[in-house]
Amino acid sequence: MLHHTKAFKKVIGSLLGVAAFISLPGLAQANLNTVKTSSQYILAQSTPTQSSPGSSTPNPGSTDSNTSVTTLDTDFMTKAAQSDLTEIQTSQLALQKSRNKAVRNYAQQMIQQHTASSKKLAAIAKAKNFALPTDIGPENKALLTQLQRVSGNSFNQAYMQGQTKAHQKTLAEYQRYLQQGQDQDLRGFANQISPLVAQHLQMAQKMTARH
Repeated sequence: MLHHTKAFKKVIGSLLGVAAFISLPGLAQANLNTVKTSSQYILAQSTPTQSSPGSSTPNPGSTDSNTSVTTLDTDFMTKAAQSDLTEIQTSQLALQKSRNKAVRNYAQQMIQQHTASSKKLAAIAKAKNFALPTDIGPENKALLTQLQRVSGNSFNQAYMQGQTKAHQKTLAEYQRYLQQGQDQDLRGFANQISPLVAQHLQMAQKMTARH
């Protein structure tokens, strides 16, 4: 009886060994597939994605075409700024030297409106990285020098005549830019300010005829 029991256990053990041998290749293959899958996932994660042909990435060194200016743009901004400065400085002188009420009212209006114009132009120029002049320029200095040398009614006449000539020149610059200039910001500025310049010119011409 003991002999038969040992024999039976030996047979069972052999059968289990065969079963284990048969199942091992399948397990090994499953483990190999798992390793391959994991390796493919890691490789996919570490490989940088390529942008599609139609996509574009911003270039830090690129410049905005809207901020580029031409010689015509800078010339217009320079002359418009110098015109504003001339009107402001000569009109401040008028408030100091003239006692004529009409002349003083005109001068106050010039200071107020040309100061506002200067601020608008300064904002546009800053956005375009262009430095506006801080002086009236040699062409306008002659008028300021002349006004500094006269007084009384002679000053009133010289001031109003100077305003007429200055606004004629300024209006021509504005009209020239509106005909030739392409920058939309500056064209918008010129369209807004040129009617005021024309109005100032008409006022100056009427007052010049009185003095």
